[in-house]
Amino acid sequence: MALRDSIRQHRFMSADFARLHAEVLRGGMQPDDNRLSTPPGALEASEVVDLCGEAHLRGERHARGLEALTSGRVAIAVLNGGMAMRFGGGAKGTVPLLEGRDDTFLSTKLHQISRLAREVDAVVPTVVMHSFATQAPSHEHLETIGWIDLPSEARREVVQSIMPRLHADGRILQDDPALDALPDTSIYSAPGHGDFLQTMRASGTIEWLTERGVEHVLMSNVDNLGAALTPEVLGAHLEAVERGAKVSVEAVERTSTDKGGCIARVGERPAIVEGFRLPAAVDMSPYTLFNTNTLWFTLDALREAAPLDWFAVHRTIADAAGETLPIIQFEQLVGQITEFVPSCFLRVDRASRFVPIKTRDDLRDMSAAIASIVETAKSR
Repeated sequence: MALRDSIRQHRFMSADFARLHAEVLRGGMQPDDNRLSTPPGALEASEVVDLCGEAHLRGERHARGLEALTSGRVAIAVLNGGMAMRFGGGAKGTVPLLEGRDDTFLSTKLHQISRLAREVDAVVPTVVMHSFATQAPSHEHLETIGWIDLPSEARREVVQSIMPRLHADGRILQDDPALDALPDTSIYSAPGHGDFLQTMRASGTIEWLTERGVEHVLMSNVDNLGAALTPEVLGAHLEAVERGAKVSVEAVERTSTDKGGCIARVGERPAIVEGFRLPAAVDMSPYTLFNTNTLWFTLDALREAAPLDWFAVHRTIADAAGETLPIIQFEQLVGQITEFVPSCFLRVDRASRFVPIKTRDDLRDMSAAIASIVETAKSR
């Protein structure tokens, strides 16, 4: 299918879309189709590496992580995609974190990287993945802040692919003349954070990292200000790799307010399972760990094409008259890679490693914690 001229430069997996669209028209890909048929198994305590407390901050683990950093074997990837629908419709990465201050999600993430690079005298290659909705304002912002002085040879921006959205009955939005006036961000979507895996390959970023001697990549959401690169957690990932893992997942103890993925056993393998995939009304008490979407990958894991599932996500947008319009968009989940490659699960401290900011209310309610993170990141 032909896309709008304004969106045509972006990568489009047309064969996947055609297959998924046909399945929706046949009546498939309903919300219940996303769910596992039976509750997944609970993890054993022995399957989790506990990084809470002070013990893991010292000794061989720290030294191992520090050596990997100083030898240039570690890179960072920041997920700055999405549809720019929150925070007043702007790209979240460019939003000021504190009233009266210029510090943003992206600048703080980059300050954390720059500070670490100075401390350990290393270059940390940094990849920022945008969506078509966040690319332009985010690129301009990165140029304005000069990438917080990260070396030009260590900077890389990539853009994830796009997927057309559908009406709830399966008709393609872009083919509906009544919706011609709607912006691209209503007609198309970014296909979820699972697209990170294919974007890293399709953009040539795997080769770019390989040329720089990188062997491991820390991936985190732009809005999780706690997911900084630290030698201690890196050391735990390296230990897991020595035991055969290709991916390490940071998880925290689940609270009653957490909504999203848990860690459970799918078949014979511990894996990330998103909430909408769990059977309806499932008892969550056996699943004590919550996925933070902070993952450590070996470069070999990123080279492999994991057979991720596509999920039909039912949402709403505003139509040309401002009325609510039910739509379907297709997404993949990056955490599903844990179903296909050996993975390790790291229990980390919520207060220091998991500080997600999802709404403007979070900015207000968490202002003290945010200010502390910003000041630490900018300290010299």
